[in-house]
Amino acid sequence: MKIKYLSTAFAALAVLVGCNRNEQAQSETTSNTTVTAQEVRERYKDAAEATKTYVTENKDEFLAATDKRLKEMDAKISELAKKSEGYTDEAKTEADKALTALREQRKAASEKFEEVKKSSAEAWKEVKTGFESVLAELEKAYENTKSKFK
Repeated sequence: MKIKYLSTAFAALAVLVGCNRNEQAQSETTSNTTVTAQEVRERYKDAAEATKTYVTENKDEFLAATDKRLKEMDAKISELAKKSEGYTDEAKTEADKALTALREQRKAASEKFEEVKKSSAEAWKEVKTGFESVLAELEKAYENTKSKFK
């Protein structure tokens, strides 16, 4: 019976000593992890710069690919114009009307593309999204116009 009491007392003492060590470790960790806002800014400045560089590179790639797409669209519009040269009367009038509308959309896309080029790294994604919808509309208009040229 004496052994039982001694075992219980020893276990209780071990728990108390263990709790004290955990509390001490927690207080040491807490005091070491206090960080100022300035330290956080300094630590993540490189990450912010890397992100900005990535966005800029991504923007440059987008601009190059989009410029290529717009040039291809110009070539396609020119093809349709050449095709319509042989048309007469009402067919010629309709073709000219469709080409004029298509060229106006192309001009609007070009103006929007200039906005994308001039946009800051922070704002370009928003401007890019708007431009992509303009470009999609232009491509859809081209396909509609193309279907009229047989």
